[in-house]
Amino acid sequence: ENVCGKFGSRSYDDPNWVDNNGNPMPWMPQEEYVEGQSIRVRSYLDTHHNGHMEIRACNKGSACTPADFEGNELIFVKDLVYEGNHPAMPKDPNYP
Repeated sequence: ENVCGKFGSRSYDDPNWVDNNGNPMPWMPQEEYVEGQSIRVRSYLDTHHNGHMEIRACNKGSACTPADFEGNELIFVKDLVYEGNHPAMPKDPNYP
């Protein structure tokens, strides 16, 4: 089952995580969070259908499965707009 996704023919779910040269990469978490903590997520979503993004968390590192993410959705608090003259994105009550 896919957890991290795919881009073209590259699967990010390969159990043998490798870099661009095929060398093994160890699991190295970039940050640790505690429940209830606010975090900043930088992302870019460009769709023609006004789609949305769901961000979920798992605390099992490389042992996470798709089921581990269910029920662990992160809650949108606010949009921090840095570029341009665009209004902040409002919270969608259908996808908190």
